[in-house]
Amino acid sequence: MLRLLCALVLVGPVGATTGDRPTGTPPNIMLITLDDVGIDRFPSYGVHPVPVRMPVMEQLIAGGVTFDRVWAMPSCSPTRASLLTGRFPSRHGIMNQIGPGDPTEPQLDPAEITIPKVLPAYRSAVIGKWHLRSAGNPTTHPLACGFTHHLGSMYNVGANGYFHWRRYVDGTFAIENRYATTVTTTDALRLTQLLPQPWFLFVNYNAAHAPFHVPPPHLHTYGSPTDEITQFRAMLEAMDTEIGRMLAGVDLDTTLVIVLGDNGTPRPVTDGPWSQDHAKGSLYEGGVRVPMVVHGPGVGQGRSDALISVVDVHRTLVEWVGGNFQAQDSISFVPQLLDPSTPGARQYLFAEKSNDQAGGATGPGHQRAISDGRWKLISDNFGQQFFDLSVDLVEVNNLLQAPLSAEAQVAHDDLLQAFTTFP
Repeated sequence: MLRLLCALVLVGPVGATTGDRPTGTPPNIMLITLDDVGIDRFPSYGVHPVPVRMPVMEQLIAGGVTFDRVWAMPSCSPTRASLLTGRFPSRHGIMNQIGPGDPTEPQLDPAEITIPKVLPAYRSAVIGKWHLRSAGNPTTHPLACGFTHHLGSMYNVGANGYFHWRRYVDGTFAIENRYATTVTTTDALRLTQLLPQPWFLFVNYNAAHAPFHVPPPHLHTYGSPTDEITQFRAMLEAMDTEIGRMLAGVDLDTTLVIVLGDNGTPRPVTDGPWSQDHAKGSLYEGGVRVPMVVHGPGVGQGRSDALISVVDVHRTLVEWVGGNFQAQDSISFVPQLLDPSTPGARQYLFAEKSNDQAGGATGPGHQRAISDGRWKLISDNFGQQFFDLSVDLVEVNNLLQAPLSAEAQVAHDDLLQAFTTFP
């Protein structure tokens, strides 16, 4: 671990704030998603008084660009589909978490233009959790969606936990009894050696999704906790340790690393700053606001307050390696990678969900949220909620419960109009 921390500290000159996108050989790309990790459980965001011990993430933050205002979707399947396609859920059709046993659930259409399909020079693999296939369809679904290989689980590890789960290798499964977080790292390292460069690895840790548990003791420092909140913290530190092992095995001078959460922290392990009903699964900040850190050759150092959506990763990666495909809803944040102080191009953040997968955007369960960074509007069939995030990050004061000030009225009307520009 110490060797890795030293390597990360040495990437880029001390005090550097701007980068210079590399030319010549395209970099390897490692896109890492952390399952059920909101900004309240990630270092340096300052929204929870007791941060989780994640020294590897802290070093990535010190050597790269941290984005403070990133929105995902409120659950994992829609986020992963939007990340890979650069399109919002109403367009790709995955409006909520895909149930593992229901063949009527939608799945990601293999015809979608996913990231690996627009990186023709790259060999690609998805490692870990997939969660974009519906039951009864071929287990080679990740390959049909553009990846060269898939090693990992098709959904969450399930009720039997992280030591007894189905591990798929290009469509064929066997029961795996090794710790899932460790296996994901080992599989990723194996493929960095087997795949020709440049490679694109989409590394999806199952952690820190339930079932909550105590990881192997050599991976964390939390002892043997019996409460779920401390177990969740231990799972995060264990994942951080394994990410450190993974990054120690790659050349960080030639690898672009992106780490982000897929949605907010789950309700059972949310203990502030927001209430549990404002956590994962909701359109409140606790459900959609996620950490994102980018580190690699040419990337600057510092923090960006640009508005970034998970859909924006698609166009950014394509542009970073010299491509020109423009995904439908994606806006590049390459300028912020080079100089974090550069204002962002996205004017509004947008997220949506539906409790009725079949009904989608037209069904009664459709809910949407939009924000300009300060003001935020949530709308569903039951009405609207309107918040000033600059003074109410935890969203307890619905401004529509009283007459709006002139400033707030203008902002509300602007967001309501902006909804018409989204799906």
